[in-house]
Amino acid sequence: MDKNRVVNREHAARCVCSVAVWGAKMRTYERTHPWITFQLDTRRLDHECWMLLGEAISKLEHIAGVPLQPDVAAELNTVYLTKGAHATTQIEGNTLTEQDVRKRVDQELPLPPSQEYLGQEIDNVIRGYNQIVHEVADGTPLTLTRARICEFNKIVLDQLPMDGDSKPGDIRTTSVLVGSHYRGAPAEDCAFLIDRLCTWLEDLRATDGVMRQPAAVLAAIMAHLYIAWIHPFEDGNGRTARLIEYQMTVQAGAPTVAAHVLADHYNKTRAEYYRQLRRTSQVPYDVSAFIKYALQGLVDGLRQQIAEIQGQQMGVTWRNYVHEAFHEKTTPACARQRRLLLSLPVGHWTKRGDIRGVTPAIAEEYAGREEKTISRDINALHKMGLLITAGRGATLRVAPRTAILRAFMPLVADQD
Repeated sequence: MDKNRVVNREHAARCVCSVAVWGAKMRTYERTHPWITFQLDTRRLDHECWMLLGEAISKLEHIAGVPLQPDVAAELNTVYLTKGAHATTQIEGNTLTEQDVRKRVDQELPLPPSQEYLGQEIDNVIRGYNQIVHEVADGTPLTLTRARICEFNKIVLDQLPMDGDSKPGDIRTTSVLVGSHYRGAPAEDCAFLIDRLCTWLEDLRATDGVMRQPAAVLAAIMAHLYIAWIHPFEDGNGRTARLIEYQMTVQAGAPTVAAHVLADHYNKTRAEYYRQLRRTSQVPYDVSAFIKYALQGLVDGLRQQIAEIQGQQMGVTWRNYVHEAFHEKTTPACARQRRLLLSLPVGHWTKRGDIRGVTPAIAEEYAGREEKTISRDINALHKMGLLITAGRGATLRVAPRTAILRAFMPLVADQD
């Protein structure tokens, strides 16, 4: 390994990575930004951090190994692409709602000229995410370089108005104040710092053995943090940082849907995000609290994502079970009862009087039929053990008896 790069791997729980020598002359940032050290001493991470990191990696592998039906997978990708694009832009001040962003993803949100820049911001971030996804699908190496980072900045600022003479993708040449309390690294050092960052992050990701994936996840978080510290561009630094973090999270083994979780976490906890970010550049210059904050959000988001995937899988299993139950029941009445059962929302009670309007198809099924037809269908499904009921007469409510599927799941003791 190059003598200018030092990666200490003496112990599996000790991944102290740094770049030791980059020229004898002291640079300005070393005096003005002493927290930019390109070192990560993981001995400072407490046991909770390591537990969160282990859980995050386990859940990433879990999500990556779950087969989904094509329509379910497509919808899940769209949902989390929407969340990622919304979070990445809203945290920077974009006022479009998540519902607006979903419409923009589906190309169904025309905006008046005065608001078109908001849509353009969304389009740009989506383009950046999609470029990474397409490169993953094509097997293109996702090497992080200064040119790559500048390309991301050029993408997120494309066709957006900018102050001064700077252009999207250009490293800034002037001093910049971040918010009201923090000044970015000296402009004369920005290019040097970005080059050094890319080399350091590649060294982190090159960690061998059991620490390889944990180091890659930590590298993704540190990439975001260092771009925020350096602030190498006149504008779009936050969006650029989140694209880099997304790419590196994918490189760490995250499925593309799961790689949006961190951006969504930062946006949902914006005040805490800025507080944790601010603390990293204050004495004693410790990044462990920011790492724990990021990992907790990652784990929380992955838990939610797994719950959604399990819900989708349960829906598929329920549908298959119902079709099997009606396998030898081929009369028109049985076909209607099956369609009614599969149209009822899972996990919710439906009032007897609302059954005709559950879906347009069900409304058409019962059009012109008497109420006793619905009653007979309810009774038939209840007798088959596929429907549960509550109340009587006008207060009658029904729901699919999906709890029957628990018989096919592993037995787990009550943890209480």
